[in-house]
Amino acid sequence: MSEHLIDKLLLLTEKNDASDLLVRTNDPVRLRINGKWVTLPKGKVSIPTRESVIDMIDHLARSLPMPPQVEGSNNLDFQYTLENVAHFRIHAMATSRNYGIVARRVPQIIPSFEDLKLPPVIRDICQFRNGLILVAGATGSGKSTTLASMLHSIIQERPVHVVSLEDPIEFQYPTNCMGTVTQREVGADVDNYTQGLHDAMREAPDIIVAGEVRDKQVIQLALTAAETGHLVGATVHATTAIGTIQRMMGAFSLDEQNAFMERMAESLRAIIVQKLLPIKSGKGRIVSLEILIRKSVIKQFIMDWEDKSQEIPRALEEGHNLYGTQTFDQHLQTLVEQDLVTFEEARAAATYQEDFDMRMGKN
Repeated sequence: MSEHLIDKLLLLTEKNDASDLLVRTNDPVRLRINGKWVTLPKGKVSIPTRESVIDMIDHLARSLPMPPQVEGSNNLDFQYTLENVAHFRIHAMATSRNYGIVARRVPQIIPSFEDLKLPPVIRDICQFRNGLILVAGATGSGKSTTLASMLHSIIQERPVHVVSLEDPIEFQYPTNCMGTVTQREVGADVDNYTQGLHDAMREAPDIIVAGEVRDKQVIQLALTAAETGHLVGATVHATTAIGTIQRMMGAFSLDEQNAFMERMAESLRAIIVQKLLPIKSGKGRIVSLEILIRKSVIKQFIMDWEDKSQEIPRALEEGHNLYGTQTFDQHLQTLVEQDLVTFEEARAAATYQEDFDMRMGKN
């Protein structure tokens, strides 16, 4: 039997160390390499037709318990394994009355802190036994990878039971560790995140990974789990530590926000926000981090959010040597000074670009 075209494209994705594959009807196939989209030449890969894209989706979904009917579906999310090569997170979508596929490559081996070049404070954050840890960033910034690396570190060192809600399941955790991870896939093992969090409280967890917290009910359940002695990890689509809290607060009505902030001030342990930047040498990408750890000053700023939230960046910078906290711009400055990232890339990623110019003596 000849190898299917989509498998050949996924193999090409792996060989080129690309993070994503993009296939769309009547559009050249593209790979995302070091954060930039590269178009494959038409002579190498023909432009996909509607029928060929549907056939690719059918092939990818053929092993699902209930293979979906592609025609008439708006979107499909599932995982796919190319045997002995790599795992992929597949998103198939309707687009302009045709179809497309985005395949995100998931490493088969969970990266270590050293592989990801994460600072020592991340290991310290993993020592918390209860409360809420948030990993934030834009889509494709590596949130899931960082969270997986943290979980992997924890289960190697502590005999804990982790319940992880995922959509879909990406990384596979080893079973020969002190701790263990029960992974539940939304849509396959459990109907939704809300039900999964309800279930998790009855599954004897020490740690709960709540997936993405975006609506009020999921946020409330995650806070309740943190308040009842569990360590809870979750991801948020936000670009700063302040923005992370604001995004969660926005899920509540104005008359509920004070109560929410009081609960956050008590339960929050840390916020890790990340961006991926191209390395100056052109070989790969490196993570830039904003790190908040809730100490007494930060707790007070959260409690008095309206008047004091803008003091948080200064507190993160001043706490760097003592607590390991930092702002994006502070870390970006370090990356430029270490000759790992160009000034132009760092400035484009900076939270306050004019202030960043002054930091770097460019004013």
